Amino acid sequence: MQPSQNPEVGTTLAESIRLTIIRDLSSGAMRPGQPIDERALSERFNVSRTPIREAILQLAAQGFVVVGPRTGASVPKLSIHMLRELLELLGELEATAAKFAAKRLRPAEKQELAASLALCGTAAQADDPAAYQVANDRFHELIYAAARNEALVAQIRNLRTRSAGYTADRFESPGRMQLSVVEHTRIAEALQRGDPAEAQAAMLDHISIGGRDFAEFVSGLPEALLKD
Repeated sequence: MQPSQNPEVGTTLAESIRLTIIRDLSSGAMRPGQPIDERALSERFNVSRTPIREAILQLAAQGFVVVGPRTGASVPKLSIHMLRELLELLGELEATAAKFAAKRLRPAEKQELAASLALCGTAAQADDPAAYQVANDRFHELIYAAARNEALVAQIRNLRTRSAGYTADRFESPGRMQLSVVEHTRIAEALQRGDPAEAQAAMLDHISIGGRDFAEFVSGLPEALLKD
């Protein structure tokens, strides 16, 4: 039997559902501990539960959801220790992407990067977290593209998705958008100069949450999101 196809995207239904759930996880719309509602997904996609369950099994194999014998599937919670490890690794990988991008950034991409940085500044000046999130994502996506290393970017996306439930509200913090613009500016300047070492260091400073900053970050998280 041929797998069911989604004619709009040319993928199996299970794959389409899996990608949709990953987008929900990446946006922070699905939070740690939240159950995966098979019935709601079935109604949302107007399909039986078979492709839903197939998608959930794929997500579980990738570590994006956990499946319990009685509780069903849910978004996994991270312990403080696990969250620190994940964010440390994310910082290192993002910094490596910036290093590669500094070596490989093309002239047209330099113009796009400057435009993206300007959008970040506009959103921060307007104190608009939603607009800043869009501009921030665009800024980082340009760096991923310029890095030209798909294996590295896949790992970054994986870690960003797994941590999104903990970082989704970061731009709501007073002054965070403005500080992010300053950090983006330092990164962009290093990229424009083609300085791999400075781009790497600037990105690591931008992404990493360490020491007192990490303690403050964790203290602002609802206890319900953290694994005991």
